[in-house]
Amino acid sequence: MKNLNVAIPTPLNDDETLYLDGFKPIVEHLKNNGIESLLISATTGEQHSMSIDERLQIIDYFNQQKFEGVELMFCVSATRTSEAIKLIQALEKSVFDIIMIGFPPYIQPTQQQAIFYVNELIKRTTKKVVLYNNPFRTGFNLSTESLNELVTQHPNLLGLKEEGDFNRHKNTRLPDDFIIFAGGDINFTAKINNGCNGLSSMVGNVYPKEIKQTFNDLLANKPVDLHKINELIDEVTRHQTIVNIKNHYNRLGIKAGTCRSPINA
Repeated sequence: MKNLNVAIPTPLNDDETLYLDGFKPIVEHLKNNGIESLLISATTGEQHSMSIDERLQIIDYFNQQKFEGVELMFCVSATRTSEAIKLIQALEKSVFDIIMIGFPPYIQPTQQQAIFYVNELIKRTTKKVVLYNNPFRTGFNLSTESLNELVTQHPNLLGLKEEGDFNRHKNTRLPDDFIIFAGGDINFTAKINNGCNGLSSMVGNVYPKEIKQTFNDLLANKPVDLHKINELIDEVTRHQTIVNIKNHYNRLGIKAGTCRSPINA
């Protein structure tokens, strides 16, 4: 599993329906700029604006393509376990290499309910799994104790995308090959310097070479130009990141389309 991925947007038509053919030029563009792993249908992909059927359509589209030389990760999250299971079952037979499991938004499950949710999904797949902890957006924060319990139970659970307090994992006993992905780009340099050994980037859509180089330099303990990289991050994340990313692709002649209302207002 690669320790750097770029979370890509979901291309849409002007009427907000899926524009599936728009994925191919985005994938090829990022591949050509040195990105080796892509995250599909996560926050940047406007996941929770999509129905389960729409997400199944995206899985089917990728199954029909022949994307080579790039690792593919798909994010699964739903407020109902049964709906998340539908996605897991489709992904088990798909071209996707890794499944990212996000916790249900809004409903704020208990730790035990969240563990049950993850167990129900992981037991249905043989693929590599990464958890996605995003308390700001979901209202749920996976505890270090729950993470340790899940990692102990599931040998194919190999990573965590952490949008919360990454410092709390310093004393958590994790496998040597376990990857803690810094979630998003803001302050990612500090996160890498303080224990994260991976990055799930949004800014990499706009500045793929710069993000990759900075990330690799940080891992190698080489000096980086913090002022320059923070300027690039601020440019992309100012106001609404997804809108900025889609506007960037549209300017390149790669039709990413609009975002779904009300974000496009």
